[in-house]
Amino acid sequence: MVKVHTEIDKVCVAKANEAGQGHVFDHWDKLSADEQRHLVADLQSINFQRVKQLLHQQRHGSSLPIDLEALRPLAADRLPSKGAPTVDGVSFDDALTAGEDALRAGKLAVITLSGDVGTGPLGEPTGLVPVGPVTAKSVFQLHAEKIRALNRRYRISLRWTIVVHPDAISRVRRFFKDSNYFGLNASAVVLVPQPRLPLIDRRGRFVLSEPGRVALRPNGHGGIVEELFDEKGLAELTTDGVEHLFFFQVDNPLIRIADPLFVGYHLLAGAEVTSKSILRMDADEKLGVFCQAGDWTGVIDHNKLPEEKRLLTQPDGNLAFSTGNLAAHLIRVDLFERLSREHVHLPCHEVERCVPCVNRHGKIDRPTEPNCFEFRCFLFDLLGLAETSSVVFVPREDEYSPIQSTGGQHSPQTAQRDLSDLYARWLRESGASFPDANADVPPTIEISPLFALDDDELKSRIELPMEVGDELHLRAD
Repeated sequence: MVKVHTEIDKVCVAKANEAGQGHVFDHWDKLSADEQRHLVADLQSINFQRVKQLLHQQRHGSSLPIDLEALRPLAADRLPSKGAPTVDGVSFDDALTAGEDALRAGKLAVITLSGDVGTGPLGEPTGLVPVGPVTAKSVFQLHAEKIRALNRRYRISLRWTIVVHPDAISRVRRFFKDSNYFGLNASAVVLVPQPRLPLIDRRGRFVLSEPGRVALRPNGHGGIVEELFDEKGLAELTTDGVEHLFFFQVDNPLIRIADPLFVGYHLLAGAEVTSKSILRMDADEKLGVFCQAGDWTGVIDHNKLPEEKRLLTQPDGNLAFSTGNLAAHLIRVDLFERLSREHVHLPCHEVERCVPCVNRHGKIDRPTEPNCFEFRCFLFDLLGLAETSSVVFVPREDEYSPIQSTGGQHSPQTAQRDLSDLYARWLRESGASFPDANADVPPTIEISPLFALDDDELKSRIELPMEVGDELHLRAD
């Protein structure tokens, strides 16, 4: 008999039993009071209706069926550039004007996906990792300064929602509070926990990772969609006049946030979803690949491409499947409204896991083979549900240098280097001189977004001629 004291806890226990998950209480009387509280808290965090849908999907195969053999490459468009021909009838000036008008009218909000609990060099969330080439400012501060610069330029206050792993949210919230939100309006910065789903065994039952604890895992970047954009959340966006949402991952310090040219192209193209892409370096690069199959457009994990397609090259030697997912998307709010109205859910992808678990005797088993499934939703699957979508190419050196490891490639060190190189290119294009251009060690350069958000703004800020030494930090006074 499960004895709990509050009505909320009683409802939670009833939900678990009704969902066929009553086995989690098998050893209730052997749990300490703290373990009992933890178990009930874990169960209260679970969306049982969503779990029911996922189990139905697992049994009946209702996720998007893709014939991998029918995949064909998707070629991304390039954003229009100054003085160049239009792209799909969209000119540079028209796109820039449309994007700036939308920003100025407050039609955009920004969502940062920061669901890692601690992948930084010291076990910290990626957003806390130092990345400023000169100042060692954090990734979060760099993104915050970009948003603050947009606010200043367009006289707005962008709503910034940051999705954080539940185990890290207290630390991240304290970090922003101690930093006075880096000059942003505190009410416009919203931290929300990344939703989690239980691991499911092969009989459809919740896995207990230890006595009194359900094995929970973040349900992917797409998992936040149904949590944030329910009827209430969509109504709030509509009331605030927000029509488009810019999503990006925290681990990419180079990303251009709500770039008005990109925003304007999205608007004039009439797409429900517009995604940024880069050219993949090689067949083994760990980037999702934009593909098509029939009327479907979406992203396939690079290692799920059939071997002959993964290695297929064009006559010029470049990969045929070369359009890599940058994980930056601009999405119309009315797409979420339509999906909600039609009761359409993002598909969840099953991933086999091998995890320690509590057996029926209340002891810990340590299996050597996969014993359960993790369900994850991906934001890019919205492309397959959108009536209209587009993918645009951006230069890797301008917008992609992720922090995914503690050293080597895709580390804080390479991100700092690539930021410094980006700022150096801006300075050269502005006419600055580098007397030691042939030096073995290039200069270390940092330009605060509050000094210049982009290369065009830099050209209007610095007085030429300008000579760059070993180190340079341009910051707002």
